[in-house]
Amino acid sequence: MAEDRLMDPAGRDAVLAATLAQHSDAYIAAVSSTGLFVPLPDELASTGLRPIEGPTSMLGLVITEDQRIVIETWHRALHEGVGNCLIRLLAAPDHQVRLHLIDVTHRLGVYAGLITGMEDHSAELTLTHDEVRPRLVTVHKDQTAVITEAGPEVAPLLGYSPAELAGVRSLEIVHPDDHERAIASWMDMLSTPAGSARRVRLRHLHRDGHAVWFEITNHNHLADPERPGVIAEMLDISDEMAAQEAVRAAEQLMRRLTETLPLGILQIDAERRITYLNDRAARALRARAGDVLGDQLDPILPADRPAADYAIAEVLGSGNDVDIEYGSREPGRGVRRIRANLRALTGDDGAVTGAIICLADVTEDVRLREELRHRATFDPLTGCHNRAATMAALQEAVEAAQSGTAVVFLDLNGFKQVNDRYGHAAGDQLLTQVSSRLRLAVPPPGVVGRIGGDEFLVILHDVPGPAEAARIGAGLIPVVGKDDGGVPRASVGVAWSAPGTDTPDELIARADAAMYEAKAIHKEGHPAHR
Repeated sequence: MAEDRLMDPAGRDAVLAATLAQHSDAYIAAVSSTGLFVPLPDELASTGLRPIEGPTSMLGLVITEDQRIVIETWHRALHEGVGNCLIRLLAAPDHQVRLHLIDVTHRLGVYAGLITGMEDHSAELTLTHDEVRPRLVTVHKDQTAVITEAGPEVAPLLGYSPAELAGVRSLEIVHPDDHERAIASWMDMLSTPAGSARRVRLRHLHRDGHAVWFEITNHNHLADPERPGVIAEMLDISDEMAAQEAVRAAEQLMRRLTETLPLGILQIDAERRITYLNDRAARALRARAGDVLGDQLDPILPADRPAADYAIAEVLGSGNDVDIEYGSREPGRGVRRIRANLRALTGDDGAVTGAIICLADVTEDVRLREELRHRATFDPLTGCHNRAATMAALQEAVEAAQSGTAVVFLDLNGFKQVNDRYGHAAGDQLLTQVSSRLRLAVPPPGVVGRIGGDEFLVILHDVPGPAEAARIGAGLIPVVGKDDGGVPRASVGVAWSAPGTDTPDELIARADAAMYEAKAIHKEGHPAHR
């Protein structure tokens, strides 16, 4: 899914507060999630700003040319939390004002709509019911659909006076693309019994050429002996159709985005039923819309399945955002690592209605992450823990010790002579051989670390006492082996610490001193310990 840009609630509250503070003469309205006006919550009503009265939405306030701008700004408010634009009102089409739409649904359940920039024109710009065009007009027609009479409301709705429309065939003011539907509805109405009615939605052409949507209810009174004809109740539904078009356009945009993003995206309802998924998600889960998300989790590795089940239950049960990573077995590709981001969807009452799930293949990211972790932990030549990782492991061992911690400090004897005589490649080979033997001899959770050029540190957990530590240290001497002259390759120093007595640095210092003591008194075959 495209990255979410919705401003956080605190930010939206701050925008509203700043707008109210800067524009004390603004007009204000409360807007529902459908785009229609609703009663002002007490907090907005108490601001003292003048309420917008009369129209059903912001579209009813602006000139036709600016309705698209209002729709685009509404989209921004829906997806980003705030939006504003310059518009021209029907009451003063030559003067630009600014429309602000701010999402405060988290506190008030509505969007705040404000119109500013009218401070110097308050006398001429009064947004009252009298200045808003009507929505309903009654038109009389004969049996051939010729208009015989129209109510005065037709003038603000279509730009024609009633007299101008008298004698005009109604099809002449219907949008050409709707002619077929208009004729079919008219013929259907004529075939019904007297007194019945038929309803149809058609676009009519305003005098200036723009289309106006009407829901027309044609009542068949052709059998009325006193005044035969058809009475058409024409309700302006332009706001509703514009809102529907905005929703349709937003849905199309979101679907197109989900098809272009390199992610698997699916939507589920509160019962785990898949209501939408793009091609990537369909392939990854081997699912389709209408399936219940359950068996589709089979590709997930068994070890990761509980985490996936928990994530779905958590997002649907509590509405909490959940991010997980799991392994998925894909035909022909082996095991892939998948990151799933689960986000709850809620209704106006805050109840969880479903969730959006985004799936991303992060196999390569995981590989690189593990490679970086390995590089940060292990010595590239010997495969032992490097110095930093060794010190971290010793810190953990000391803190978690139950009976005691021991360290064995090993220094290779004559290593410099090996390098000088046979070259550094031979020295590297010797280090590799020694480290391999040590790692085999020290089982987990013991750690073998290389802390210097030819120095190794072995960390031993839960060693009961210094005697046991010395025994283990002595056992490592033959593991390292002897040189060509039969001299042990390593001098060994051992240190043991009871729980809570020595820091890691103090323990290493004692082992280091013991190792040098072994060298000094030529006891390479017997480890010194402290």
